[in-house]
Amino acid sequence: MRGARSVSQKKRANPSIAFLALVLLASAVAQPSGADPGPAPRAPANAAAALRSTMTLIAGRVAADLGSTAKDPAVFVAQLRSDEPAPRGAELASKLGALVAGALGTGASARPEPVALATAQAMTRGAKWLVYVQAEVARGQLQINADAYRATHSVWERARQPTPAPVAHGFASGRIDGEVRAYLGPVPLVANRVDRIGLDERDVVAIACGDVGDGGGLEVVTLSRRRVTIGRARGGRFVPRESAALRELSGIAPAPLREPVGGVAIVTPPGRRAAYIDVGITDRARGSRLDVDLHPVGSVAGVPFATPNGDACTTFQGSTLDAGVTKCADADPPLDPSDIDTPLDTGAAASYVTADGAVRTILATRDPRTAELKVRADGKTASLPGAGAQVAVADLDQDGAPEVISTLDVLPQSPSGQSDALVISTWQPDGSLRERTRMPVPSGIRAVAACPPEGGQAAVVLATQGELWIVR
Repeated sequence: MRGARSVSQKKRANPSIAFLALVLLASAVAQPSGADPGPAPRAPANAAAALRSTMTLIAGRVAADLGSTAKDPAVFVAQLRSDEPAPRGAELASKLGALVAGALGTGASARPEPVALATAQAMTRGAKWLVYVQAEVARGQLQINADAYRATHSVWERARQPTPAPVAHGFASGRIDGEVRAYLGPVPLVANRVDRIGLDERDVVAIACGDVGDGGGLEVVTLSRRRVTIGRARGGRFVPRESAALRELSGIAPAPLREPVGGVAIVTPPGRRAAYIDVGITDRARGSRLDVDLHPVGSVAGVPFATPNGDACTTFQGSTLDAGVTKCADADPPLDPSDIDTPLDTGAAASYVTADGAVRTILATRDPRTAELKVRADGKTASLPGAGAQVAVADLDQDGAPEVISTLDVLPQSPSGQSDALVISTWQPDGSLRERTRMPVPSGIRAVAACPPEGGQAAVVLATQGELWIVR
């Protein structure tokens, strides 16, 4: 989230619901886990207790690949390779080795210090199997390659086969989260670059950002009143990869809202099932579930918003003051909407991982009557007054303290002269919010989302009239 998602509508005259889930996890994917979620509020899709940190997740996947072959192995680790500073790289490699050994069962053992493969073969004593783990940090991801070898217990065996071939191989990767970042150099939370990308669609109501297809790299999904489009920024323009007209996905709603509410959710199911994209807008009778090439695969119950392990759908009865939340499709996981405050017209939900590997959930909802944004995490509550109708939540610098990305409660070209702005605040351990940066956007912000990190700070994407701004 494992990308950014949003449900959005214009400021004041065009309120919204905008939910974002970033599983730092791995690739924004929610997975079952034993990680302690603490006393944080439950995620809307009953997921807070089902999330795992990236290190725990990928260690378990590698162990599953090797477990049927390597019984009770000795686990060794190589030196960490990293494309960014890693002052505690040896500790990170050792922690991964211990997690892999733990996932392989009580008969496995782990050596704490990184060593070369030849050294590991010479040090193997008693065990019949050697598992050699190589970890790398690259482009915002932590990757593990692990190979299982038959152990050689004498100089003569090693002389006959000095470079033995592995019998089994495992690989897994996941996005850097707060636990991984604790071993790496810190990322400064500074908006020092803005790319303004031309956009043909001028009435965008929702955007999402994530690693959607099989080609790798992040893509942006835009939803306007006419179409849904997926593409990338190239040469100063938004270049679509695929596009689908909404009229071909659903008929017109019998009672559309005066100002449309739209939503996009990029969902990567647990395991290795294909990702899908849910879209919906109140102009249309129903929402649509699309594959990564925007081909329809089913319908959804309303306007989707992302949750830490999937998504849910919002339905409206005449106005945003009367909204209901339900699961998007019958086959989706059960939904518990009891922790979502109503009325609301904007919200955001995400999981984040602390430096000690604990998975928490943060939830933000905006009251349309007062423009107050209420933020809850770790059993605490904070308020942000005067918030606009575009909100996202993500741990942008992967330090275990998530950011609240919000806008201002003003109209474009406001008579007061105050312009809209992108405001980024960080959740503090004491339950307060600390504003980190504020960037004016005079033309107004129509939708906002956060991308998964690709090395360093994650990017924020916002839609204005006729442009996408990519803030790094």
